[in-house]
Amino acid sequence: MGDRYQMTKDSVLLVGAADTGRAPIAAALLGRLVERRGLDWQVSSAGVLGHDGAPAEAEARAAMLTFGLHIDAHRARSVDDALTEAATHIIAVDSGTARALRVRFPQIAARINALGDLAGRSRDVPDPFRMQVGAWIAYARELEGLLELAMERLAEPVVQAKSEPGAQRGQPQPRAQVVARTIQLLALLVELPEVIVWAAARAQLEADIAAATQPNAPLDAAPAYGGLLRAALALSTSPPSAGQAAALLAAFQRLEHQISNDDLVWLSTQIGGWAAL
Repeated sequence: MGDRYQMTKDSVLLVGAADTGRAPIAAALLGRLVERRGLDWQVSSAGVLGHDGAPAEAEARAAMLTFGLHIDAHRARSVDDALTEAATHIIAVDSGTARALRVRFPQIAARINALGDLAGRSRDVPDPFRMQVGAWIAYARELEGLLELAMERLAEPVVQAKSEPGAQRGQPQPRAQVVARTIQLLALLVELPEVIVWAAARAQLEADIAAATQPNAPLDAAPAYGGLLRAALALSTSPPSAGQAAALLAAFQRLEHQISNDDLVWLSTQIGGWAAL
């Protein structure tokens, strides 16, 4: 398990996309499983897309009635630092959401699991948004089954990973580490744009450019390349198109190696045609 230390097990956070469908369903189902086992755990849910205050989907509420559960009072909320730091376990309803959470909250990545992985199953329960109530009921039953399997893992002693070297606030992180994290974020933006809040992602990219463009060798043109990256972000004030997201990903991938004049020319060309990407 590495250098870790035990925490008090009392809070489980289920995280979905909008916190209006699978996440509140899973939270309600897990809450009942916890109650039946006589465990004093707090179970709640949140979402990555910022639908704060929205109620659970009508089909979700109807599906829960067939389980004898009521989620009419549920209101969506956005996952944030306070929620993740307070949670002993953070369970994403699918693997894509888990990846997005690990990129956004790397300091607590050890406490983030996809539900399928936690249950020992390679399965992401689909989002039944816009489906008939019957599909919601079927998927809710599947979620319940996965949660029952996951209870064995949840009941194990809970640990929290210590921060990685250089992760403490104010300490610089190595270029390779920052670049790898940024590539993860941009890969998610390309593959699953719906789970990325662009304003937060853009702020993270801006903050990481300085560390990501520190030169690795005397002839490394990374600092000049960083100026071009800032220019590209300046042109991306709204969520980027698929082509722009792919170009940003390719641009940061080049930082895995020493930056040459050819890299500067390539990125300059990309920026020149940014609006058409």
